Amino acid sequence: MKNKKIKFGIIFISAVLLTGCNANQQDGVSVLNQGEAISGNTEAETKPEVPEGAIADDSGNFVYTGKLQPVRDDENGYMQVPLGYSPFQEEGTEGLTQYADATGTQIFTLDYYENMSYEAAAESMRYYLESQENIEGLQGAVATVHGYPARQLYCHFTDADIFWVIWMIQDTANPENTYYLSIEFDSEHQDILACSSTFQTVDDHKKTENSP
Repeated sequence: MKNKKIKFGIIFISAVLLTGCNANQQDGVSVLNQGEAISGNTEAETKPEVPEGAIADDSGNFVYTGKLQPVRDDENGYMQVPLGYSPFQEEGTEGLTQYADATGTQIFTLDYYENMSYEAAAESMRYYLESQENIEGLQGAVATVHGYPARQLYCHFTDADIFWVIWMIQDTANPENTYYLSIEFDSEHQDILACSSTFQTVDDHKKTENSP
């Protein structure tokens, strides 16, 4: 869809790291609050209520009420995605864990980078995204995903009218390594961002599985 090569792109530009996410970086808030096309919410507005059995993202701005299914990968991490999404691999990529809906428009992607901190990975990805002509509204933020320290990037693909939110998440067991989580979606499916709150690192998931 976007002809992106996530794994190769981030390695190639890792030598060109800059300082800070960008001039639009927001400390401790979700950049999604800044994107009117995605959410009209602001910090002053009331966050949506979370019905029993539903999930919300760490910012509390997005709620998903549908059924979920587990995604398990012993390298790239664990999470839950909407029921009915299927394994998927975008053309030109490899080594990713991806699930998509039947249209191939709403896409979840997990990946893992060794020997690259989450701050450096986010900056490297930001540099890559800035070089793409079909991207607008690129913003960055300090964030958390299921409580893990993270850097968040948000942008809009003008040619496909698709939004893309990326989190570079610290592997707390190996702080110099990074988990990659991204969600691509159209404006009618922004609620799937809530699924980010189900993410777990490999170590933490195994602890959960082994707990009595």
